[in-house]
Amino acid sequence: MHELQGMVQGQPLPTTALDPAAAAGTAPLWGELSGRRGSSIRVRVSGEPGVSAQPVAAVPADADANVNSVRRMTGTSLLAGLSSLSPADISAFVQASPGQVDSLLAVPPAATEVAGLWDGLGSSERSSLLAAAPRLVGNLDGIPFRERGRANARYLSQSLAEVAQSLATATDDAQRQVFARELGVLTQVKAALRTPDGSPRRSLILLDPADGGRAAIALGNPDTADYVSYLVPGMNYAVEAQIVNWTNTAAAVYAEQVEVLRERAGAGRGASGRSVATVAWIGYEAPDLFNVGGLDRAEAGADFLEESSLGIRADRGEHQPFISVFAHSYGSTVALTALARGSFSVDALVLVGSPGSQIQSVDQLSVARGNVYVGKADWDPTVSSAFFGSDPGAASYGAHRLGVAGARDRFTGLWLNGSLGHNAYFDVGSESLHNMALIGTGNAALVTDGSE
Repeated sequence: MHELQGMVQGQPLPTTALDPAAAAGTAPLWGELSGRRGSSIRVRVSGEPGVSAQPVAAVPADADANVNSVRRMTGTSLLAGLSSLSPADISAFVQASPGQVDSLLAVPPAATEVAGLWDGLGSSERSSLLAAAPRLVGNLDGIPFRERGRANARYLSQSLAEVAQSLATATDDAQRQVFARELGVLTQVKAALRTPDGSPRRSLILLDPADGGRAAIALGNPDTADYVSYLVPGMNYAVEAQIVNWTNTAAAVYAEQVEVLRERAGAGRGASGRSVATVAWIGYEAPDLFNVGGLDRAEAGADFLEESSLGIRADRGEHQPFISVFAHSYGSTVALTALARGSFSVDALVLVGSPGSQIQSVDQLSVARGNVYVGKADWDPTVSSAFFGSDPGAASYGAHRLGVAGARDRFTGLWLNGSLGHNAYFDVGSESLHNMALIGTGNAALVTDGSE
C-alpha cells in the first residue's frame, strides 16, 4: 500500500535477522500497519493512465535458491524466492521463519508488483506456494481472489486444528484465554462460509485470527464480476460476534443487486449476463463502546481498506469492475478517511448511520463523479451528530440524499419499507437496501431520495 521503509516500486523492504526461536508467536498484523497512518501518498491504480502491472524480476536464473538464500530476501523478492522452492522447503521456511511472513503481510509490496509476479509464475509454482504457504497466498493483495479463497480455506482448516491443540495443552490461564479467543474467531468464520442452497459461493479472501481478528468473505467472484461492493461495518462488529451476520447482510445485498439487474435486463433497459460480487469486509479491529470516541481505529481501518481496494484494482488489471463501498456507522468514518487520501478511487460510496469524519466535502473524496450518497433514518442517534468533525448528510457537504423512510420503487412501483433506528438500513425489502443495490449496479438514476 504505502511506499515506506525503503519500499519504492519494487525495491526490497529492509528486515532484521529473525531468530526462529524468537519468532514463535504470531502478532496481529494491524499492530505494525496501524503505526503507518498519516503516511499515505498518491498511488495510481491499474486502469489509470501510465500504470500497468508489470512482472517483477524473480530469482536470477543462475541462482540455485534454497531456504537459506530465501531467508535473506524481502518484499516481492521473498515471494519470488519462495516460488522457486519445493513445497517441502517452502513449508520448512514458513515454520522456521514465521516472522518474515508476518513482516511481508504487515508491510506488503505494492499490489501491482504482487499481481505482476503472480502472473509470471507457472501453475506448478503457484500450486506449491498455495499448498505450503496458504496464509501468505491467502492474505497478500494482488493475488487473484480465487487462489486467495483456496489458500485461506486451507489456512482456516490448519489453524482450527492447531489452535484447538494449543488450547487443549495450554497450562497458563493467559495462554488459554488467547487460544480460546482465536478458536472462537476461526469457528465463526467457518460458520459464515457455509453457503445456503441457491446462494452464491462464499470464499474467504482475508483471515487474520490474532486478537479480535480480521476477515473478509466474498460472495460471487470478485475476479470476474462486473460490479463489486464492499460492506464496511462499524462499532461492535468484531469477527467472532458478527462475521456470520455481516456475511448474511452481504448476501442480502447480493440478492437485491441480482434482482435489479434481472429486472432491468428483462425490460430491455440493461445488458444481460452482468454479474455481481459482494464482500463482507471486517478488515479492521472495529471499536466497541469503550473506545469508539477516537479516530485511531478509523485510521488503521483506512489503511486496510486502502490495501484491499488497491488489491482488487491490481488483480483486475485492464478489466476493471464498478466498485462501490457501503459503509455503516463507524465504518463510514473508516471509508471517508481512506477515500480522502487520493491513493485509490471507487465508483460509488454509500454512508448510512454516519457519525462523520474530519473530511468536510465530497470534493475531498476520490469517488467518481461525486457519487456519494448519505442515508439518515429516523430515531438514529448517530446521524447529524458530526461527532468526528462533519456531517456528510449536511447540504453543504455536497452528497446525494439516500431515501430510507419508505417509498415506491421508481421502476416497478412496488412499495419499499422504511428503516428506523441505527441498525435497519440493510433490512430486506427496505428502500435503503434497494437504493444501495441500484447504486452498486450503476443504476443510481433510479434511487429514491425522500422527495417522492
